[in-house]
Formats: sequence, structure tokens, C-alpha cells
Amino acid sequence: MNSRSDPPTQGAVFPGSFVKACPCSPGAVSCGYRNANLFTGCPFDCSYCILQAYLPSRDPVFFRNAGEWERDLAEAAAAEPCLRIGTGELADSLALEVIRPLAADLLAVCARFPQVVFEFKTKSVEVSALLAAGEVLPNVVASWSLNPQTLIVAEEHRTPSLSERLAALEAVAAYGYRVGIHFDPLVRFPGWEEAYTGLITDIRARVRPDRIAWWSLGALRFPPALMEVLLRRETSLLRQELVPGFDGKFRYFKPRRLEMFARLVRTIRASISRDVPLYLCMEDDEVWREVLPERKAEKADLNRFLYGMALRR
Repeated sequence: MNSRSDPPTQGAVFPGSFVKACPCSPGAVSCGYRNANLFTGCPFDCSYCILQAYLPSRDPVFFRNAGEWERDLAEAAAAEPCLRIGTGELADSLALEVIRPLAADLLAVCARFPQVVFEFKTKSVEVSALLAAGEVLPNVVASWSLNPQTLIVAEEHRTPSLSERLAALEAVAAYGYRVGIHFDPLVRFPGWEEAYTGLITDIRARVRPDRIAWWSLGALRFPPALMEVLLRRETSLLRQELVPGFDGKFRYFKPRRLEMFARLVRTIRASISRDVPLYLCMEDDEVWREVLPERKAEKADLNRFLYGMALRR
């Protein structure tokens, strides 16, 4: 894996459109999100990272034809009036800023497409481009993947600590951006209830509820290919029973997922606000009906709801 001083791979050409639908498991409720695959790779080493199964290497790759992505974005925006898109699928959105700063260029594109909601999804604290932007674009959301510090130490290797991520989140929210929060993956471990409750309390102290664009909940899940990787790693993730789910991915039993979701929804609403825009990631409609019965679990409706939450005044 490259260190910060190693050069990224140069000259690769990305085939096809840079704008793609977020891959959603068969049978899962889609939220209509799109991905902008402008670069790949990640300097972090999270044990559960799906890139270990998807990519031949986590080393950074920047595509020499990435300038074409604005054309693809224009086509997607013309076809979809409530477009939400981000760069966090095949790479962390901001972690590669230390190798090749691109966030400022992406912000310039966002300014030319004010009708598109753009998300920087990250575990990084490389937010200097966002804090030096001058004008805060209302269509830009900076989101953090968060877990209790115990889990960060055990499973999210080489990532910033929880306190560092929360400080970055607080700074970006104070600057004027809306922020997203992703509890994904949610992991069961001894004391998970208290640990996630404490994390929610920490978030409450850092950001006002009206600054939260959305908050996702996604229980640990992964395809069989990643199980082969996990069996070769030192990880605590396999200490809890996981079984093939409705989509073939390994998951916790549904009653355990429902327990986690219900507990966290109650805590978030009691501690933060009943109006926090919550949604589930990669769950079927039965789980949606149990956990968020007030939310219509259909792609177009969910996408429109989350789009509106990001742009609300």
C-alpha cells in the first residue's frame, strides 16, 4: 500500500460513465443515491472494507480522463431533478487530499450545478479545502462515517480517532455546511448499546440538529468474497454470528438488526431531535416498516426526501 509520500498510479482511463447508480442489493430498498467514481483507493485499513473484495489494490488511482465527469454529471442532472451524488464508494472522498488535492476542483463543479446535492463522504479530517472555500455552497454536504472509539481502534486501522473526526465535523458545520452522519457499519460487540449512546451524546455536543442533512443506519454486512479476507485478518467482527441474508451477504439475524436499529432510532430522537432525517442502508422493506414506518420505503420518495432535507432552509 502506498504511503503518503508514494506517487499514485497515473494514466489509468475510467471506462464508461463516471456517474453510476449506487449498487443496491437485490431486495433492498434503494435511496436513489448516485456515485461519482473519479478515483479509487484508500490509505485507511478498515477490516470490513469492501474495497478489499472489489479492487485489486487499495493504492490510489486517479483517472486521466476524469475531466469528462462534468459532462456525465450534466447528463444525469438533466435526467433526474433530485440528484444526490458523492465520491465515497471506491475511495474515501477526502483522505487522498494529502496526495492529490481535488476537493477544491469538485467544489467548483458543485457551484456550476446548484440543483445537484453533492456529498463528500469520509473518515478523514482533511477538510482544509472546505474551510477555505469562502462561499459555502448550500448543495454540498460533508459526511462522516462514525463508530465508537473502541471499534475504531479494533477495526478501523490507520483512520483518525473519533475525537479528531468529530472536531472536523464540528468545524465544517460551524463554517456553514450541512453535515451527514453514517453509522455504517453498525457492529455488535459487548457494550455496544452504551458505546453508541455515548457517541450520539458526543455528536449532540458538536452539531446543532438543523445542521444535519441526513443520518444513515446500516448494520454490518458483506459478500462471501469478503468473508475469505476476514478469515485471514485479526478481527473481532466474526465473534458475533453472521448468516447469509436475503441478498446473499453475511448479516446479523434480522431480530438482532431490528434491535440495534430500534435502540438507536429511539436514542437519536431522544438525544438529538425527533426531526433528524434518518434512513436505513441496504435493508428490505420489512425492516423499513418495523424501524421507520413513517417513511415511505420507495426509491423515488426516499431520494426526494433526502434531497429536500439537504437543501432545506
